[in-house]
Amino acid sequence: MPNSYKVYILLAGLMLINQPPISAQQVYIDKGVYLEGLWCFPLHADSLSYVYMPTRGRLSIGEDKKPKFSYLRYIINKPSENNTNRSITEADGGGILHFLVLYDTPEETVTSAEEALQKKLANKNIKIKGPVIFEKGSYALISSILNPSNGSVEKKLITLGEAPVLENSSIALSFSLKPQESKLLLESFKMNTPDVSIIFDLTFGGLTDAYDAELDIDWSEVKHSDAFKAGGSVYFVGADIEVAFEKMRRQSAIKLRVNGSGGILEGLLNTVYDKLLNLMFVPAKPEKVEQAGGLGAALNALTDPNGPMGSRKTTGFGINVGYQMKDMQSSGVSHLYFKGRSQVTRHHYVTFNIGNLYKQYKDDPSLFIDINLWDPTFQQREIFVGVDGDLEKEFKDMLNSVTIILNKKHQNGQTTLENVLINKGTFKSLDKPLSMLYGYQSDTNRLAWLNYEYKEIWQFQGGVNYDTGLNKSDASMINLYVPFYRKTILLDGDLNQLKTTGIRAVSIKLLYDFFGQKKEHRITLRPGDDITEKFFQVTLPNAIEEITYELTWIKTDGTSVSKTGKDKFGLIFVDEMPK
Repeated sequence: MPNSYKVYILLAGLMLINQPPISAQQVYIDKGVYLEGLWCFPLHADSLSYVYMPTRGRLSIGEDKKPKFSYLRYIINKPSENNTNRSITEADGGGILHFLVLYDTPEETVTSAEEALQKKLANKNIKIKGPVIFEKGSYALISSILNPSNGSVEKKLITLGEAPVLENSSIALSFSLKPQESKLLLESFKMNTPDVSIIFDLTFGGLTDAYDAELDIDWSEVKHSDAFKAGGSVYFVGADIEVAFEKMRRQSAIKLRVNGSGGILEGLLNTVYDKLLNLMFVPAKPEKVEQAGGLGAALNALTDPNGPMGSRKTTGFGINVGYQMKDMQSSGVSHLYFKGRSQVTRHHYVTFNIGNLYKQYKDDPSLFIDINLWDPTFQQREIFVGVDGDLEKEFKDMLNSVTIILNKKHQNGQTTLENVLINKGTFKSLDKPLSMLYGYQSDTNRLAWLNYEYKEIWQFQGGVNYDTGLNKSDASMINLYVPFYRKTILLDGDLNQLKTTGIRAVSIKLLYDFFGQKKEHRITLRPGDDITEKFFQVTLPNAIEEITYELTWIKTDGTSVSKTGKDKFGLIFVDEMPK
């Protein structure tokens, strides 16, 4: 890595080559206004049309006007297993919590915000067209009772999943509890704020304001900064990273200069921090972050409506995504330039607590009930498959189908096989959650009855298959996560300097494995080309961080020089010829 290098960030408005088309839903992210409790953003295609961010999470409501919620505590009678004269012994049992939740916005809030917006901007033609259509949605369930660890009462990240990208779309959650946990949760439900909260993390895209700024990264100062040395962990969440970037800016490890009049705006900082995130971190599994102790403060901040995140408009970091710090080998100073408008993504949060249902529905057996399971023969278990619109988009370019196979080995030696097939037609007829069933086959060990195996078979366009192999689980839902990600490989270097050394062209070839299929991409550069217009866009399996590249310098006399290397940072220098 050279002691100093430059990366140019060419933004929308200056260059739209190789950029995705701007949809009719594209918003101006930095021009949002907060009125009547609602964030509203103007559309790029029509400045008189606005869209809004959902304001609340709530339980889904059924046709009977009751919340779609059930808390069942069950008792399993069993004989005493020891010789005792006591006539009263402890029965087995537990609890099952099940509910459907969604996010939405009251109609009266939208109407009030539209009237306030027309008055603020003195224009009766301004209209709020509807909600933002999110690019991706996810949720995190927080609790200290559900699935506790070592008796801890701290808030815990219990589960992550994909959330709908359209408001008023429900997701189903289900949990199994042991007897003591079921009693503890019942007492929690009697309180105004029970110990069950959900955070929706919703990703949307848009255009920033036009910026003219420069960023210097002093890698020696970054390495010596104490911003990322809390506890020595290499795992972080977005909220902690953003605070650390602010600290490095104050310590001058990173220096941001705005050209012209005006100060540093929040939107510019989000754009700058997005770039720093890609340079310094790679995604990590959330459970790794939690094990390293990195989620606690962030969860407390997000579940507190009066906390620091409650007053934020949007952020570039998602709470549901963990990050691992790269082993940074860079040295010297990097210079990045931000000019014009940028097409970026941001995150909007909706927090929700399940609320005091018990006060209103404690005597309603359709919501709260204790039962005795005297005959397990008639029991069956339904395993839901979590799928949302984010996966639907991949069927246009990448996927043919996804098959989920459930394998339940019963205690009498019999096996139940179930499968679900998901393809692009699935989403058109998806009027209820996907699920698979298995029943009772002499499964006298009731906890073991919850255990099953499953595997996913991903079939890609072009004939590539990916089989995850059998995974063990006892959860009530199988959440599908896309097993690949997209990565941009930037090119940098002084082409004019190469020309002076007799180089006519440089050929860059990428080689990588995509689930057993060898992939190859090539770009050729010549002196006079705008290198900022040349980059690779590749799709990699989640397990692959590095790709192999081959550089070939073609001289004016017809000879050539080549070298190979590996890249995991997304940046290849084309002017570093071998000696």
